[in-house]
Amino acid sequence: MEVLPLFRRCGTGPTEGSVRRIQMLDRSDWLLITDPAAGVTVTIADMLVLAEDVHAFEDENDMVRRVTSGPGATTPYDWEGMNVALIRRIHDDGLPATQAELIAEMQDWFADQSDGERIPDSRTIRRRITPVWKALRREGE
Repeated sequence: MEVLPLFRRCGTGPTEGSVRRIQMLDRSDWLLITDPAAGVTVTIADMLVLAEDVHAFEDENDMVRRVTSGPGATTPYDWEGMNVALIRRIHDDGLPATQAELIAEMQDWFADQSDGERIPDSRTIRRRITPVWKALRREGE
């Protein structure tokens, strides 16, 4: 609570604050800072959050992690698997009448693969399917 004003979203908070107590990683109790008596002055740049705490928070609040580009990018969704399912669906049955139907089928595929726990929203799937949809619709015209 001592440094919470540093994290105001609107940017109107102070640029530094004083920490008067700390908690060691391996302890559950708080230690009071008595020297200096006013506590230790810190800025936002001094604040760190452990990656494991960020991931736990995201999991607890059902948040999607940011996807980074390049090798080793992490995402909670099996996009490569979806691409294979998409190709097989189009190869075996052709395109459905609407893109919305195809998106719904891919959401069903994600639900089947993750026991209904990890299903991207339709907008996210649409962004990945639209280039394929447009290219195939153009060829069919």
